[in-house]
Amino acid sequence: MDKRIFQNKVNEIFQKNPKIFALESDARADYKMIKDVEEYYNITLPEFYKDFVNQYGGGYFGFIIIYSCDCNGMFYIKDYVAREWVIKRFFLPIVDFETGDYLGVEIKEGICQSIISLYSHGENILHELEMDFYDALLKYGLHDDE
Repeated sequence: MDKRIFQNKVNEIFQKNPKIFALESDARADYKMIKDVEEYYNITLPEFYKDFVNQYGGGYFGFIIIYSCDCNGMFYIKDYVAREWVIKRFFLPIVDFETGDYLGVEIKEGICQSIISLYSHGENILHELEMDFYDALLKYGLHDDE
């Protein structure tokens, strides 16, 4: 899904139900904040995630939590996702379902891939999804399956 279409869809959902966006969120990320996270994990974050945290910050997004790059925030990725966990699994969680399962991206040679995967903690495996980041946010975060 195109970023512009996603933004329009979020605005449309917000107009219908503003309460869904009323929970806490972290500050929008600037270049320095994003670079700090990349250096900590020794990776290159995907553009869609950089765009999202720059536009929206992080925190509650409907029914999910999106980790932020805000070191002073409640949902700072470095506070929730251990570097060792990422290195061991070659996977960076971006979305927390608060169930032990995550949406995120695989890492190959230090570069986060653009394909979204679901990490299932019960199975301890990744399931590649047939959707992009923005589609996944609408489906899981805002329960919009259109």
